[in-house]
Amino acid sequence: MKKLMADIQSRIFSEVDLDRSLDIATQYGNLLWFADIGIYDAPAIERYLIDRCLGQLNGCTFERQDNCASVVHVISEPLLTGGHTRLMEKLAGMHEDAVDLIISRSASARAESRVKGFFSKTSKVSTDRPLEVVVELVKLLFSYEKIVLHIHPDDICTVVACGVVKRLFNRQVFFVNHADHVFSYGTSVADYYFELSSYGSRLDQKKNICGKKSFLGIPVVTSKASRHPDLTPTKDQELLFVSAGSDIKYKPNKGRDLFALVTHILDVYRSARFLIIGTNLKSSFWWWPLKIKYRGRLVIRAHLEFDEYSKAVADADYYVDSHPIPGGTAFAEQYLSGQRCVGLVSPIQGYSPADKLKRMNVQEVLSCINHYQHSDSIFSEIETVNGIENVKQRYLSCLFRGQTTENMLNASNEWTGDVTFFKKDEGRADVDISAKSFMSVYRLGDGLALRLLRALTINKSLKLLAKVFISAVRFNKKVSV
Repeated sequence: MKKLMADIQSRIFSEVDLDRSLDIATQYGNLLWFADIGIYDAPAIERYLIDRCLGQLNGCTFERQDNCASVVHVISEPLLTGGHTRLMEKLAGMHEDAVDLIISRSASARAESRVKGFFSKTSKVSTDRPLEVVVELVKLLFSYEKIVLHIHPDDICTVVACGVVKRLFNRQVFFVNHADHVFSYGTSVADYYFELSSYGSRLDQKKNICGKKSFLGIPVVTSKASRHPDLTPTKDQELLFVSAGSDIKYKPNKGRDLFALVTHILDVYRSARFLIIGTNLKSSFWWWPLKIKYRGRLVIRAHLEFDEYSKAVADADYYVDSHPIPGGTAFAEQYLSGQRCVGLVSPIQGYSPADKLKRMNVQEVLSCINHYQHSDSIFSEIETVNGIENVKQRYLSCLFRGQTTENMLNASNEWTGDVTFFKKDEGRADVDISAKSFMSVYRLGDGLALRLLRALTINKSLKLLAKVFISAVRFNKKVSV
């Protein structure tokens, strides 16, 4: 896989057509986003493409837009689910003055409508040709003094546009890297690189970050709801356990999973029910054995409307964090709302002091359930690190006064994690590649698509071919209609 990626990188540098070079760079970033092979940034690619685009912009005129704020946030694609867009919305709400938004790629009508409510003015790039995207972004970004990035890891066009704007107009760039556990473009252009976790800060040591680093933390709103009382349940008590997370957060990886804990909970507490929210049982086959065994006592729902979700979590006797990939600060949010929170220590850790509520093995978690007690000290630590007012102070101090903060989670949390958890063993890569990415690689020619297939495990190769076939069938149906 590394040899394949090196050859794709060479194509970026050798390609005469700049549009093509930018497109190849996007595919390069997309593959590394999902295939952890130990490459986490690409500053040489960024600088090379910035230099080439600067040459293309000679003679261009730039006119400042009317009614612009001094600060603009840039997001590749706003989404209705997940924490990426929510983090941007919270940061936007911290500004005392108006702030604007630029969407560099596509957005659903609902998602675009939602994020518009957090910004004074919203602009969206109108083209999808890479070089035209860069030029349009440069003309938009020119009007702002400070640029806050919330981009996808493979959004090379936005990174290149920021590099051009910095060189031509000396604008400041701040990078909020929500996907701090994977490869990402942006390390060469960010004046300030915000840290969200101790996991991310450790992975950042493998990157070539040119700017200053400052701890931000993911903001969590402290609920005014009273906390659940401590509890010592009986074995026959009708308890409700709730956990929330996408399919991938529960998928077994390197011998880590949540299944032993779910099994012990439902075996020990004979009248208990366990509700999983956010997972599609049809595709998440790793849940099938437990679903067959416990039937109606294990409920797995792909989606709940917000009101239903809120009621389910509020009614729960215990909130269990997803595993082996945790829910980030969702776990901390539940604790601050007064919920009883338990979970297994994950190798992906350091996003909140709420990690201290977790235990190393199933028996220790069961002991916490049997004799649950809230910890005021952990509650206070979460507020200090993740409380929205404290994050706001760190964010605005860095943005407007250049003040940086040391990573608070490195000091408060004992590190037992593993930054190589996502990294695949040498040999064939056990990773999922989208049909769109595969077809982009196929169009590059030189047998790169075939080499990509050969670089994957047999199961992942077959799965990818099935996705390509289904995509082709759907496309043909649309054309025939």
